Amino acid sequence: MKKHLIALAWACILLAAPAFVAAQRMDPNMPGMQHGAKPADAQGVGVVKAIDTAKGTITLQHEAIGMMGWPAMTMPFKVASPDLLKVAKVGDKVKFTLHPADMANTVTSITVQH
Repeated sequence: MKKHLIALAWACILLAAPAFVAAQRMDPNMPGMQHGAKPADAQGVGVVKAIDTAKGTITLQHEAIGMMGWPAMTMPFKVASPDLLKVAKVGDKVKFTLHPADMANTVTSITVQH
């Protein structure tokens, strides 16, 4: 009987350990996870698919952006300044800086790649 209790105790420990570790990793009080912490800008590479000066957006078909956990996709972005829409034209391959802000990610710089 004692062996069964020991085996059961070990099984419980082994089953609970992954949940405990995951909770520790997701602790919002960990350094770098505080609310109000400024998110880091991300770098991306893509092709300009559309420019909408009225809306202040640029649509980019970008490669994966690992820092944000994004796969390659095509999507419109707001630009930090209307002048950024004059830097590139549809079809240009560009390198860009993206400021993450929940669902309001903003392109803060763009450079045409040759």
